[in-house]
Amino acid sequence: MPHTPGTHGSCHRAPTRRANITAGRVTALLLLAPAIGMFFGGAVFAVVCAGAASLAALRVRPAGLWWVLPLAPVAIWAVCVGREVFDASGGTSKQAVAVAHGMIDAFPAMMVTLLATAAVAALRRTLRRRSAGA
Repeated sequence: MPHTPGTHGSCHRAPTRRANITAGRVTALLLLAPAIGMFFGGAVFAVVCAGAASLAALRVRPAGLWWVLPLAPVAIWAVCVGREVFDASGGTSKQAVAVAHGMIDAFPAMMVTLLATAAVAALRRTLRRRSAGA
């Protein structure tokens, strides 16, 4: 283990600053991206969601990758369905239709986001294995 200046004879390493982000910030990022993307709609919505989820997958620790993957599509679903249910005024039948519309609207963005985060996770894993083997 390399020694830092002033630590001769000890195995103490100087603390390093990590570029990783915390779980709360990742959750906020994954919930804010679809909320902001809804103002643009369409393909921009999917790109904003996928970009935010990819950024989150890049910045979390390796152990956190496997909770970012399922959280991103669920956050998109929750924001889309929540918006539709909030907009539906009336009885339960209108709210049921609103849930169906929200799910239909969210599905393409959920798939793009899941594929993007899975690609980032696979890339990180491959690069980590290559650096460990070198």
